Amino acid sequence: MPVQKLKELVRIGLIQRGISQAELARMMEISPAYLSDILNDNRRGKRADYIKSQVARILKIDMKEVS
Repeated sequence: MPVQKLKELVRIGLIQRGISQAELARMMEISPAYLSDILNDNRRGKRADYIKSQVARILKIDMKEVS
């Protein structure tokens, strides 16, 4: 998954909804640092993939756009 494309779509989604990345992390009940690590591809695995899918769902990002 191209990290830059995902980060850009997340940034746009956050702006459109008027929330910060820290607020998104709180909504997901994870730390802002952990979310940042996942979005920067510093964390991998099933849990990271699950969180990415939840971010996409919350921000209404089509994961096909990221591929």
